[in-house]
Amino acid sequence: MEDNDDIVEANRRSLEERYGGPIVFQSEIGIAGIERYEKLEVMYFECTKKPAMSTQFRALLNTSIFSSGKKIDIEGGTCLLGLCTLTLPSGKMFRDLSYDGDIPGWRRALEASAAERGLRIGRIEDLKLVISDGEIVALSECSARFGSK
Repeated sequence: MEDNDDIVEANRRSLEERYGGPIVFQSEIGIAGIERYEKLEVMYFECTKKPAMSTQFRALLNTSIFSSGKKIDIEGGTCLLGLCTLTLPSGKMFRDLSYDGDIPGWRRALEASAAERGLRIGRIEDLKLVISDGEIVALSECSARFGSK
């Protein structure tokens, strides 16, 4: 009987064959946002164990686009829910999301949405999670979990 690692590797080989290049899973890259990319930005939003992460993400996006009843224009790009959850020593959790295209537009919309929903947001700077309320937590003090739940 195959164990989970064998299944993951078989899936990786299949994807690499299909797409003609190496496949690297996010959990192998590490904590999202440490490495900077020119055309992509990573933000963390405060989350809870329930409701489902996808539900929390959709609520954040829906509010961000129509924050305070005023449409915030985003001129293209995509916002994706990541797979990295950081748990602070206090037990508070933050999940990564990334966006591309109109980076300033997405940033404004997501910041407005988080504020309207009473959520803190954060960014990785110098191996620390810098949170919108001024709290700064070293990544070495956080636990990181990778996966969809």
